[in-house]
Amino acid sequence: MHIIVIYCIEAHPVGSVSPYSDKEWTTRASTDKAGCSLAQPGTYEERVTQATQMVRELAISVPVLIDEMDNGVWCTYGPAPDSAYLIGRDGMVVEKQGWYQPKQMESAIEKYLSES
Repeated sequence: MHIIVIYCIEAHPVGSVSPYSDKEWTTRASTDKAGCSLAQPGTYEERVTQATQMVRELAISVPVLIDEMDNGVWCTYGPAPDSAYLIGRDGMVVEKQGWYQPKQMESAIEKYLSES
């Protein structure tokens, strides 16, 4: 099994409109661990910098891929800030979660593996 994280558009950027509303919508996710504001990256290099910071601060140990600035992955798989997918060996989506639920995903994985 391969697990990856895909870093996409910022859900709650400081200083610009949230992709989920028509206004700035900040939350505690709008700052890093040091309390510095997280803006919407304007370039791919800025997105890489923020993704790298996220990996470091959250001690993520799985591969992290970074969506392009046209947000192709985000647009294709559904615009959600914390979605999760289980993709089968055949490339088909087995489980889709608009908001990642670890226990439900664990159950979906166990079911998939037992049926394979």
